[in-house]
Amino acid sequence: MQVAILYAHPNPNSFNGAILQQVIKALEDKQHSYTVIDLYKDQFNPVLVFNEKKRRSDLKNDPETAEYREIIKNADHLIFIYPLWWGGVPAILKGFIDRVFVAGEAYTYEGKLPKGLLKARSASVYYTADAPGWYLRFWRRNADWITVKDNILKFCGVTNVRRFLFPKVKDTTVEKRKKWLDRVYQSVLYIGD
Repeated sequence: MQVAILYAHPNPNSFNGAILQQVIKALEDKQHSYTVIDLYKDQFNPVLVFNEKKRRSDLKNDPETAEYREIIKNADHLIFIYPLWWGGVPAILKGFIDRVFVAGEAYTYEGKLPKGLLKARSASVYYTADAPGWYLRFWRRNADWITVKDNILKFCGVTNVRRFLFPKVKDTTVEKRKKWLDRVYQSVLYIGD
């Protein structure tokens, strides 16, 4: 199984960085092939440009994102790791999705209906928040989750998406974080089974 990991946190020593290390450890223990796309380390440019010279319909041919498109297109499973900022994914990850999950590669239209083109039919989304989980579920009505699960992944054909939200991270104990990291490790062991 080929797994693509999209990692979007600027600090490798963060809890998101610890999640990434657990994901890698579990994938290696299961002997899955994987590629880490570390957007901050890669200094990915999230700015989408299209104008009279660069049309949106030509994004599938953009040489700057060709390698990323190939990784995403060939993945059997996608893993996202990021912090929730301002009610959504970090701008660098949103820009990556804008520039890489493009028409003709990640989706197309058949008539007026979208059709997902990604090979991956499953994904795991690990994300952290300073807000309590109840606040995100009830007050924010899971808007962040619906955007990722339905508006992005399902739209591109990824229908089996598992959510792992780690709320109130800044207030957690070391013991709680260890339990969470064990949960991450265990969840990755079941990918592809």
